[in-house]
Amino acid sequence: MSRVLVIDDDVQLCELLADVLAAEGYDVECRHCGETALAYMQDYPVDLVLLDVMLPNIDGMQVARRICQRFATPILMLTALADETSMMDGLQAGADHYMPKPFRVPELLARMTAILRRVGLERQRQSQHCSEQNLSQQIARLPLTGTESELLEYLIKHHEVVVSKAELQKEVLKKDLSPFDRNLDMHISNIRRKMVQSGLSKQHIKTIRGKGYSFLAMAS
Repeated sequence: MSRVLVIDDDVQLCELLADVLAAEGYDVECRHCGETALAYMQDYPVDLVLLDVMLPNIDGMQVARRICQRFATPILMLTALADETSMMDGLQAGADHYMPKPFRVPELLARMTAILRRVGLERQRQSQHCSEQNLSQQIARLPLTGTESELLEYLIKHHEVVVSKAELQKEVLKKDLSPFDRNLDMHISNIRRKMVQSGLSKQHIKTIRGKGYSFLAMAS
């Protein structure tokens, strides 16, 4: 469930948005000034901010800048200031989208869905990148022999591609594949054993029966 923070001094509008968004499955919190909103975000994770521009004490532009400085939270700015200059100011302050009041609820929901989907994909890519970096570091620390290292590097270079035993034998071991030669299989077995001993899954190297081997960054 995504948590949405509504920052608006219009109490009636906040109550309306809270009801509408709760019905859509969002966890909604409302704050009526920038200071209390920022204090809330300091203590609780927020997935999306709906931010009014005209706020008491510190305006929405300043709040947006402070959110961008302290948090990685997307902002959808809602305001009665619908001119182009105000819109550009809002975007430059850190808002991801800018919607003039009055707004249509279906459009608001669609924009919220689009923002959260984009943020979710970005976080997924970042998480995958971190996982791949961590995997690379773990692989670099494996106590492999020279031949084992060359075999693993070749498979990683052709990741998610099925590399035939004949190709591995010829390109890495520098000889043609013989029906009774188990040397390649022994090397692969040793690599897997050392991966398991180092806390990695042996399924990173997948055997494709009758075809060869394939390296998978995400082990099944």
